[in-house]
Order: sequence, then C-alpha cells, then structure tokens
Amino acid sequence: MKTLKISTMATVALMAIALGACKKNDGAPASTAPQMAFQLKAVNSSAGLASVNGLVTQSTASASVTWTSGTANITRFKLEAKKNGTEIELTSRNLSNVDLFSISPSVTSITLNPGTFTEIEIKIMFTHSADPASMPLILKGTYNSGTGDIPIEFDLNDDATIKAEAENVTVAAGMDYTSIIQMHLDKLLKGISTADLDGAAQTGGTIVISQASNTALYDAIRLNLGTSCDNQFEEHHHGEGNDDNGNHGNDDGSNHN
Repeated sequence: MKTLKISTMATVALMAIALGACKKNDGAPASTAPQMAFQLKAVNSSAGLASVNGLVTQSTASASVTWTSGTANITRFKLEAKKNGTEIELTSRNLSNVDLFSISPSVTSITLNPGTFTEIEIKIMFTHSADPASMPLILKGTYNSGTGDIPIEFDLNDDATIKAEAENVTVAAGMDYTSIIQMHLDKLLKGISTADLDGAAQTGGTIVISQASNTALYDAIRLNLGTSCDNQFEEHHHGEGNDDNGNHGNDDGSNHN
C-alpha cells in the first residue's frame, strides 16, 4: 500500500480516477469491482490561541485548546457529477458513532463504473438530529487559559456540508482507493481568542459551545468547519483495502442507501 498526501482539489480528481472499474456491461465480475472507500478522522487536536481577536500579541500566558475525544454521525458521503452529459448522484449509507480519534476509523464505500466524469463534487453531509445522543458532531477537550484547565465541549447540531470539487476526469479500472478526510481540529478555532473563551459562559464548570450556549462561538466554529478538512489518499490492489461496511451506488444514476 502506498499513501499520498495531497490537496483537496487534487484528491477529489484522483478519487474520481478510482471510480470506474465496474461497468455493468463490461464483463467485469461484481466480486472484483473496485471500491472507493471514505473515512473521517481528527488530526491536529491542539491549538494555541491568540490573546485578542485572533491577533498575536505580547502575552505572557500560553493559552490553548486540546481536543481529546470526538464523535460524528455522518448522514452521507455523496458524489455528484455528470457522465456523458447525464447528471448522476451516488451516496454511501450513514456512518454512525464514528470515533474521530480511532486508529482505524469507520469506513463506508461506493462502487462506480469507468468513463469520463465532469463537474464532480464530493460532499460530507451532516444532518440536524432531534435526538441529542446522535448529534452530527461532538468534540470534547480542555481549555488551558495559562492559569488552569477548564473542560470544553462543542456540540454541532445543524445541517452542515463539507465539499470538494473537480472537473473533467476519465476514470479507469485497476485499483481500489480510500479517501481519508482529515478534520484539522486546530482550524476550528480560527479567529477565536483567549478573551473569547475567558468570557464564555460555563455549564457545570464546562464551556459548552452549542446552539443554546455561547452562540457566537458556535457560529464561528461552525463556519470554520467548512474549511477544516483535507485528504490523505491511499491506493491499494483490489481486496487489500478496508472491509466494506457501506452500501453502494452505480453510475447509472441510481442510489443504494
């Protein structure tokens, strides 16, 4: 197995190269059809904070946030594109209770056919939940203000989408691929200062950032979420990748959810 670290745009283009090794009428047995697997994991869990309004100042305090646990409930990994002038939409099934700090993240997969794909867009989709136990994203950690530690928690319970795009790509058969979407937790705190967290309301001694608590911080982190991810892209021979625990779509425009 070899691993390539690449930018979001390049990753999606390369992902599309993997999408096509199983055309319904090309004679390839279904058992050997290549898979495109998707994962989501947390990286860069610690972030230093500026003293005022996100600007570096001459502060003697060393303030930081360190995230120590995270759980995600992902509605879909969705691929939208055009093939031969026809719009297609392919989705994986839900991934529930994903441990973002796991050494072996949960995986979901889709199968596609060869051909030329244009106007490609891949989305990671989160959906508001009425059940607090299945919120789209929960992060927990510690805020160190420079004088002591305070528990901190971010509870995302909104519809949210992370996107990546690519243009004309011709896909071919041969290999399986895994796109590990890396969520850089330090980027979630862009523009947030020590003063913001020092002034945040606490619930039972914890800084809870949610729709109902510290809403300005919630809106800032939710906005940062859209630009927090990139990809680690792996390619491997068919059958050597992650076990498939997702449902598949085929690029005839059908969905299997």
